[in-house]
Amino acid sequence: GYANQEVEELMKDFPNGGYIPITTMRGRVNGEPVNVYANPWTQPDPDLMPITGNRGFGFNLDGNVSSEDFTDPISGEQGVDNQMYRAMGCIQNFAFHAPDLPIYPYAQWDLTRDTAPAWVIEVREIDDFLNDENVSIILDKSVDSIKRDTNGDALADMTLRIDPNSRSRTVINGRIKNGIVTSDAFDAKLEADPMLLPLFEFSDARIRLTLKDDGAAEGVLGGYQPWEALYWSYAQGAWIVEHSAGIDIPGVYYALKKHADADPDPETGENRAISTAWWVDAQPAIIVYEQESQTATAGSLR
Repeated sequence: GYANQEVEELMKDFPNGGYIPITTMRGRVNGEPVNVYANPWTQPDPDLMPITGNRGFGFNLDGNVSSEDFTDPISGEQGVDNQMYRAMGCIQNFAFHAPDLPIYPYAQWDLTRDTAPAWVIEVREIDDFLNDENVSIILDKSVDSIKRDTNGDALADMTLRIDPNSRSRTVINGRIKNGIVTSDAFDAKLEADPMLLPLFEFSDARIRLTLKDDGAAEGVLGGYQPWEALYWSYAQGAWIVEHSAGIDIPGVYYALKKHADADPDPETGENRAISTAWWVDAQPAIIVYEQESQTATAGSLR
């Protein structure tokens, strides 16, 4: 090992020495070095390999079926739009087979969920948990964070207080068929932790949840999201993400930009949003609204 004095000498210029400034300042503008994470277009496109298969989670957001689309392996829905998966699914740190979890995205979620306010999905006006043509789905945010069980997973049957000033609250029309909750299209803004992404902003989104006997639910939330915000969720980690997670950050920028498929800029015509899908694991909980003395009632999934 090294003596304390030797360690201090080796680390005296960290994090500004060694390969770090070379890696960070490898972009070029007029021949001058610039921060490549803040200016990813200043290095050539490394042309990351996209997903070429035809199976992927999500929803048919645009109503069309094309060669660029997927088929959902669980629901069987065709024409699934999930271009974020197309763009990034071949990055080793994102490649996985369910029920395993991708390493870096899981780390982002796992590091924030002990302190970030919990998201809440509430299904109201349920007459029949197996088949009901008209239910209300509410997305919201709690002021409380989750607690963990002995396996490190979210604890079931927690009491969660709803944030009275939440910007995340979204009320959606939905239905239940054969125990599966599906929604109409909706727009939503879900507040999150800045370490992950400050705001999950969805347009033309859908949600699909399978209700379980123990009150839990699992499924998919998908829609169009601004791709630059997704890029910054990785770029903010800069050289640490490239070094530790093996993710070519400028490559992610180019991949998301090339595969973006919605919200064209009126001046340039370039798409500003990309279709996405996120896996949802939800535990049953008791939710409390401000100034309410009663909690969840029978006939509701909280």
